[in-house]
Amino acid sequence: MFIFQAFHLIPQLTVAENIALPWRLNALPRKGLPERVRKLARFLGIDHRLEAWPRELSGGEMQRVAVARATLHDPALILADEPTGSLDPDSAGQVLELLRDAGQRAGSAILMVTHSDVAAACAQRRFRLERRGLRQL
Repeated sequence: MFIFQAFHLIPQLTVAENIALPWRLNALPRKGLPERVRKLARFLGIDHRLEAWPRELSGGEMQRVAVARATLHDPALILADEPTGSLDPDSAGQVLELLRDAGQRAGSAILMVTHSDVAAACAQRRFRLERRGLRQL
């Protein structure tokens, strides 16, 4: 799953529908889906926005929807491009906690690209992209 820096929410879907999209695309059973969406939204502080349209959200809210969408069905791999870039420190902490939990709970591998030292510090392994290539930190 991807967490895009530009969010890529579908404007014709509500927040709840955007979050549930990967579940439906993977044809997973609907049982438990609404509860799972609500639980993630509540954890990320966007549960009051579940019926809103993407155009009604702030950048931080859109980012949290994108993170919820990416972690909903416990994917094996999450590729995250600046997942905390548009978030305040509290929301960023929640997102990093959610990603860490996804890694531990589902065994998801998370590849995160970030400029944030705080986000990078959460990683088990860190690399810096330099002119000559990747250097492990």
